[in-house]
Amino acid sequence: MSDRGSVRYRITAVATWVVALVLIVASVILVATQRVQLTNGVDAALQQRAADILLIQSSELGASGEEGFAQIINEDTEVIASSRNLAGQPPLPIPYRLGDEDRIQTVDDLAVDDDVFRVLSRTVSTADGRAVLHVGATFDTVLESTRTLVGALLVTIPIVAASLAALVWWLVGRTLDPVEAIRAEVADIGATDLHRRVPIPKNEDEISRLAETMNGMLERLDEAVGRQQRFVGDASHELRSPLARMRTELEVELSMGQNPQLESVLEEVVELQTLIEDLLELAKTDANSTVSVKTPVDLDDVVFREVANLPSGVVDISKVSAAQVFGDRVQLGRAVRNLVENASRHAVERVVISLQETDGEAVLIVTDDGPGIPIEKHELVFERFGRIDAARNRADGGTGLGLAIT
Repeated sequence: MSDRGSVRYRITAVATWVVALVLIVASVILVATQRVQLTNGVDAALQQRAADILLIQSSELGASGEEGFAQIINEDTEVIASSRNLAGQPPLPIPYRLGDEDRIQTVDDLAVDDDVFRVLSRTVSTADGRAVLHVGATFDTVLESTRTLVGALLVTIPIVAASLAALVWWLVGRTLDPVEAIRAEVADIGATDLHRRVPIPKNEDEISRLAETMNGMLERLDEAVGRQQRFVGDASHELRSPLARMRTELEVELSMGQNPQLESVLEEVVELQTLIEDLLELAKTDANSTVSVKTPVDLDDVVFREVANLPSGVVDISKVSAAQVFGDRVQLGRAVRNLVENASRHAVERVVISLQETDGEAVLIVTDDGPGIPIEKHELVFERFGRIDAARNRADGGTGLGLAIT
C-alpha cells in the first residue's frame, strides 16, 4: 500500500489542511483588523485636523505635504484657503457636493505627491458663507503596513504548515509503529507457528488492548488446531492396529483360495491403511514433530529406488542424471514417491522423469501422458483431500493427501 492511502498520510493531510485553513482565516481577520484600526486612526486624525482648521480661519492652512493637505472651496468653486503644498492649485477633484453630510473616502488620483490619500470632506461656515473643506492625510503608511503584514503571513503560513505536517507525520508514525509491528508479526505467522504472539506495547492504550486481543485470538486458534491435530493423530493410531489385523486375516483367508469378495475387501483395507499412514504423517508435519536429518543425498539414487517399486516399463528414467542435494533422505524419498505414484495413476502409457543439476540446483520434473489437470484446478491438487473429479471416479484414485504432504 502506498503512503497516500495510509492512515498516517490521511491524518497528516487532514491536520495540515485544517491548521492551514485556520491560519488563513486568522490571517485574513488579522489583516482586516489591522487595516481597520490604522484607518480609524487616520480618520480620527482627519477629524481633529478639520476641527483645528476651522479655528484658524486664515488663507493659509499650513500642513506640509508629508502630513497631508487642506483646501477650502466656496460656493463659486473658488479656493479661498489651502495648505502650502496646494498653494495656487485649482480645486481638487474630490467627489463631494456642498451641503452633503461629512464624508471620508480614499482617493488615489490626486496630483499631490503621487500618494494615496484618505480625505475628509465637510460643509463648513466661513465669513463669506458656506464652503467645502477637504482635509487629506496620506494613506500610504496604512497600505505599506498592510502589505508588510500580508508578505510576512505569506511566508509564515507555509513554514508553519510544513513544520506542522512534519511534526504530525512523525508523531503519527511513532503512534502507529506498534500497529505496524503487530501487522508484520501477524503477516509472518503461518498455520504451523500459531504459538507465536504479537508484541504488546508498554502503554496502556487502545493499541495495547488490540495486541492483547490479537494474542488471545492466536492462543485460541493454536489450541483449536492442536486439538484437531491430536484428534487426527490419536484416531489414526487407534485405527492402525485393527486395520493391520483385518489385513492379516484377509491375507490368510485368501492364501487358502481365491475369493473375489475378500479380495475387494482387502483392497479397501489397504487403501484405508494408506490413508491412515498419510494422516499420521500429516499430523506429524503440522505439529512439527518430525525430526529432519539433513545430509548430502544423491537424488538420482532416490529416484531409482522409488521407481524400482513400480511396474517395469511404465516409467522412463533415461533423462535422469546425477544430482546431489542437501536434505532429508526420508522426506525426499516420500516426495519423489508421491509425485511418481500420482503420475503413474493418471498416465495412459508412460511416465517420464527428468533430473538435471544446473547452477548448483537440482531440477526434478515428472510428466505423464494422461489427460492433465485443468488450469483452474492446479492449486486444488496441493490441497488436502483435493482431487479432481476424474481421479475420484477411479478405483486407484489415491487418498488425496500425497501432494499436500509433499
